[in-house]
Amino acid sequence: MRVLIAGGGSAGHINPAISIAKEIKKHNRESDILFIGSKKGLEKDLVPREGFEIEFIEIEGFKRPFGIKSLKTVLIMIKGFVQANRIVKQFKPDIAIGTGGFVSGPAIFASHMHKAKVLIHEQNAYPGITNRMLAKYTDVAMTSYESALKFFTKSKKAVLTGNLIDDSFSKSVKYEPHDGIKTVVIMGGSQGAMTINNTVIGMINDYMSDKDFNLIFAPGKRYYEEVISRITKKLDNVVINDYIYDREKVYGIADLMVIRGGATTLSEVLALGKPSIVIPSPFVPDNAQERNAEQIYNKEACELIYDNKEFNSKALYDKIMHLLENRDKLQNLSNNAYTLGIRDANERVYKEFLEVINEIDGFRE
Repeated sequence: MRVLIAGGGSAGHINPAISIAKEIKKHNRESDILFIGSKKGLEKDLVPREGFEIEFIEIEGFKRPFGIKSLKTVLIMIKGFVQANRIVKQFKPDIAIGTGGFVSGPAIFASHMHKAKVLIHEQNAYPGITNRMLAKYTDVAMTSYESALKFFTKSKKAVLTGNLIDDSFSKSVKYEPHDGIKTVVIMGGSQGAMTINNTVIGMINDYMSDKDFNLIFAPGKRYYEEVISRITKKLDNVVINDYIYDREKVYGIADLMVIRGGATTLSEVLALGKPSIVIPSPFVPDNAQERNAEQIYNKEACELIYDNKEFNSKALYDKIMHLLENRDKLQNLSNNAYTLGIRDANERVYKEFLEVINEIDGFRE
């Protein structure tokens, strides 16, 4: 069985794609899996790190407002489709799976043209434009939020599966508050977020002491050196990493997560039942992160801070300290988060995959 998987840009598209690949390999060791990605995205590092093959195409999304640069983008997209079509023609996938991001558009459409079965997975409450455009070519559209199902009425089938997460998150023991010094993990998404970085730098320099809490801070690879250079207070209880690769271990020791509203990170935090402060990015198209976070906040499963003029170092520090000192609040956030978490999403996705692949002559699990 030959499986092509496409998704890229941010870890929010890539990690679910990797989880799908792992789930397929768990059940079908002989499966031949190939990723298509972009060298500009994190897939160039994350996919080979997990031992999967990847080929690259050139692609970029439209910048708003539309102008003369949009013509260049169209030409790059045409080139990307030609490259994707060549890869698909050579690989001859039986099934193609798209997890979003601009790179999945040409790869999945080319697979459809070459008669492969097509599945897509949408992580956000409000689907991205790529998956919305691919819906009519899709055998199964899988969503992480029930609210997203209405966007895939043109698919042959649309089903709520939840968001794919690594098995380590699905099988972890639910978080319970403990006595003693707490650990806070702060990260601004896979690409980093300078507004969060600036706020955390100020929090460390101006407000934190070594007796407050242990801090693990990931400012993102492209901002790491700048952030390090701007922190003037050296505290033994502060650890700064450019990126968190061993997410299951780091999340596992956290008493509080401070995160963006990316769908994959939210799904992992909910699965663990971790208390969290969500600071959705205001720069994501269609306010997708705000829509994700608000659905969770409205069910009292996270705290919410908007990335606006009122977001500052003192406000973040006070919010963190208030939660860490309120055991009942941590417990309630944890309980509600755990209730919302979907821990069998991988199995649900594989079930849909298996139903589609079994329609291909000659295949049996």
